[in-house]
Amino acid sequence: MRRADALTHGELTPRDSNRSVFVVNTYTPTVPRERYDEFVQGYIKPLFEAMRGTKHLVRYTMYHEQGPDGQVDAISVLEYRDPVAFAKMGEIKKGLRDKLAATTPTYVQFDKIKDALRVDGFGTFASYTELPPPDLSDLPAYVPDVKIIGALRIMGSELKNAVDQLAEGFKHFHPEARVSTNFMTSSEGGLAGLYCGVSDVAPMGDDAKITDQMPFYNTFGYMPTEISVATGGSEKRGSLWAWAIVVNKDNPLEEISIDELECIFGAERTGGWDLVKGNYLYTAKYARSADTNIRTWDQLGFKGEFAGKEISTFGYIAPGFEIAIERTWFHWSDKWNPNFREYVEAKQTTADADGAAVASERPLEDLSHNKFAIGIAGLMHVKDYPNVKVLRVSKKKGGPAYALTPDNVANRTYPLLRDAYFYVNKTPGQPLDPKVREFMRFVLSREGQEIMAKVGFFYPLNKAYLLEQRKKLD
Repeated sequence: MRRADALTHGELTPRDSNRSVFVVNTYTPTVPRERYDEFVQGYIKPLFEAMRGTKHLVRYTMYHEQGPDGQVDAISVLEYRDPVAFAKMGEIKKGLRDKLAATTPTYVQFDKIKDALRVDGFGTFASYTELPPPDLSDLPAYVPDVKIIGALRIMGSELKNAVDQLAEGFKHFHPEARVSTNFMTSSEGGLAGLYCGVSDVAPMGDDAKITDQMPFYNTFGYMPTEISVATGGSEKRGSLWAWAIVVNKDNPLEEISIDELECIFGAERTGGWDLVKGNYLYTAKYARSADTNIRTWDQLGFKGEFAGKEISTFGYIAPGFEIAIERTWFHWSDKWNPNFREYVEAKQTTADADGAAVASERPLEDLSHNKFAIGIAGLMHVKDYPNVKVLRVSKKKGGPAYALTPDNVANRTYPLLRDAYFYVNKTPGQPLDPKVREFMRFVLSREGQEIMAKVGFFYPLNKAYLLEQRKKLD
C-alpha cells in the first residue's frame, strides 16, 4: 500500500460515471515536492480547470504518492463525460492551451520547463464498475399500492444525482408516470416549488429553515412534512457529513455528550421554537440560564493546568451546517458562545488574505498547538492534522459514547448525524396525494435505498428509522 496525497481536484455533479471514459497518466517528478506542487497549481490545475469548463471533462485529480522504497510518482486521473466528450476534447484542447498561454502567466512559465520537472510514464484507460449495493434484504421491497399515470413534479436539490436515479427507478414500476425534475434552485428553492404549486416533492440537502417554511405555512396553514430519505456520510465532501468534535491530542478529554456540547457552544436563552400542531411556536420550555453555560475546563472536571482555563471554541459554519446545529442543539436559537470562531472551506472564502484567515485550515492549525480549544469540524479536514484528536460522542452524559466511524454513522449510533430530506405537502389528518405517497413509498423501500447507497455519498436508512419515516406517509 502506498500513501497518495491529492494535489488538485475538481469535479462536476451530477454525473453518471457508468458512461464515462477514464484516462490515467503517470509521471515521475524530478524536483522536490514543493516545486512540483507549484507546477501543479500553476500549470496542471489551470489546464484541467479549462477542460472542466467545457463540461467534457467532469472530474480530475492529480495525486502525489510515495512508496516504501522512496519511489515518488505523480498520477493524474481524468474522467470524461462519455466517449463523444473524450473525442471532442482532443479537437478543442489546443485552443484551450492557446487561451491559457495568452491569459495565464504561470502556465506560460511552466510550459517552457515542464520537461525538466517530470519524466512521463505510462498512460492507460480505466473503467468504472459500480460496487454491488449493500445487503438491504431486511428493508421492505417495493410493491406498488396503486398504478400511477401522469405527472409527478420534483423540484429542489439533485442530491448528487440520486433524485434522477430515483425517478428512473420509480418509472420502472410505473411506466406511464411522467416524472419531471428541476434542480435550478437547488435546496434553497425546494419549498417554494411546493407552496407555489409547481412541484409535488422537494428534495433538500439542508434542513429547511423556519424562514423557508413560513411561506408554506402562510399558504396552507400548516408546515410541510419532512421525511428523511438517507443518512448523511461520514467524511466525503458533499455527503452531508457527520460532525466531528475535535481537541488537541494532549487534551485529556476522550468523549463528550451532546448536552455538554450544547452548553459549551451555545449560550443562555429565554426559549426555543417547538413544532406544535403544524406550526412553529416559541416556548420557555427550552430556556437556559447563564449558570448552565460551560465556559472553563474545570467545569468538565479537569484540574491542574486546565483549572480556570477558558474553553476556546470554533466551528465550520457553512449555512446549511450552521442551521442544522442550531436546530438540533439550540432549538433554533442563533445564540452561540461569544468566543465562537467561525470558519468555512477555502473554496467558500474570498481569494485574498482576509479569505485565507477564515479558511477551515486555520483553526485546525491553531488546535494543533492549543490544548484549551474544542471545535466542530469535518473528518475530511481533520485527517491532515496528526496533533488533532476526534472525540467519541454520547447523546447524554454517562450514556454510551460512539466514535465517528463509517459503521457508526451508517447504523446511526454516532449521534451527530445529518440526513437528506424530502419535503411534501400533506394536510394534517388527510391522506397524502396518491402519486406523492407512491413515489415516497418507493424511495423508502429496499429498491429506493439501494439507489441512495449506490450514489456513493449517503448511507441507506436502517430498518427501524425507515419504518419510522414511512409512518409519515399515512
